[in-house]
Amino acid sequence: MSKPIKPQIRVLVVEDDLVDRMACRRALAQNQDYEFVLSEAETGREGLQLAHAQKPDCVLLDYHLPDLNGLEFLADLRNDLGEITVPVMMLTGADNASVAVEAMKRGAQDYLVKDANRQYLELLPAVIQRVLRERRTLMEKKQVEENLIQAEAKYRFLVEQIPTITYTTALDQPGKLLYISPQISQLGFSTEEWLADPDGLLKQIHPEDRTRVRAEIARGYESGEPLRCEYRLFTRAGKVRWFLNEASLVRHASGEPLFMQGVLVDITQDKDIEEELHVHRRRLEELVANRTMQFDKQTAILESANANLANKLDTCTQAANALKKYADQLADLYHNAPCSYCSLDPDGVFIQINDTGLKWLDRTREEVVDKMRFTDLLTPASAKTFLENYSRFKECGQLRDLQLEIAREDGTSLPVLLNATAAKDAAGRFVMSRTMMLDITGRKPAEQLL
Repeated sequence: MSKPIKPQIRVLVVEDDLVDRMACRRALAQNQDYEFVLSEAETGREGLQLAHAQKPDCVLLDYHLPDLNGLEFLADLRNDLGEITVPVMMLTGADNASVAVEAMKRGAQDYLVKDANRQYLELLPAVIQRVLRERRTLMEKKQVEENLIQAEAKYRFLVEQIPTITYTTALDQPGKLLYISPQISQLGFSTEEWLADPDGLLKQIHPEDRTRVRAEIARGYESGEPLRCEYRLFTRAGKVRWFLNEASLVRHASGEPLFMQGVLVDITQDKDIEEELHVHRRRLEELVANRTMQFDKQTAILESANANLANKLDTCTQAANALKKYADQLADLYHNAPCSYCSLDPDGVFIQINDTGLKWLDRTREEVVDKMRFTDLLTPASAKTFLENYSRFKECGQLRDLQLEIAREDGTSLPVLLNATAAKDAAGRFVMSRTMMLDITGRKPAEQLL
């Protein structure tokens, strides 16, 4: 029956004493759990060459060497980044405990004190295994930290490319900001100003909206349900802007709540259109009411005298009622359609697109990103309009209120209003667009009426 294969540990022994090297080899060869594969060096320079060439799992380093001492060896072992990439265990004499401590400060992982009876050799296998475990734990922790840093950098890059203001707030105090994207400059403020303000997210709210908004945010914190509310904010210059605030509770994998994450979308233009529609609706209702009243009076006066005239008046009344019904339907033409965000490269190919945009297109992300041009999704007329404006946009960096039509898979089209800003590199070259599209399906009938 063959013996089980034991895992190997590659050890470089840098020791000028042949007897001590042989003793280390015998001590490690007796281990039942691991096969220790040893390389040996008699001088520090030879040990450094083997360490760089073989990259062992561990180095056993004698402090007293013919050409270098242990501290000098550690200094030369460091790479260009000043790191010691292989765990080193210092072997010192009983009178060199202070040297061993200094070696630990300079990068040694551990040390053992050589005793006259060589009892330290009994501890050697276990200490090597512990040193390697600690090293693995340290490297895993470092990798996790690097992954977190990369993930945060990627998140910041993504959220800071879109026109929307993105934020996160703490759970111990409603509105207390942990992060807010640079797009807060839309209001004339810096991120540092908002993060330092005790009111945080509640800063600059219009007095007429303040009580309602505070109550809605507090209710969202208590219930854990998604937040959605509209309110007015003051810019630094004192102007009023309408914003849609949407946020959700972010939880740990264990279910523990961590923070609230949300977006602030400027809907001032939508509110202006909505108010204009309300004004026209009220005017239409007044006209319909006056016309209906006039028809009713005429009908009451002439009904008994002329049946034919009564029929005509009845037809007029029906027409007036139809007009009132149409006026009521006009109020429903505008609604708060969700926005679509996307990024296009210099050739107009999709780099990023959010789920709302994919829902509009009835396509998957794999079908669109890095494969389709924006013009592939437009009607022929809109594709021509977009290309004419996109060339100018890459030069001037701004594209505002461009109306286009998206051609859907089912043969219908979706009218949208496109706004975009350009991202450029340090040399001023166009890199990509930051694009926001609003569904203006409900606006078309209202524009025709106006």
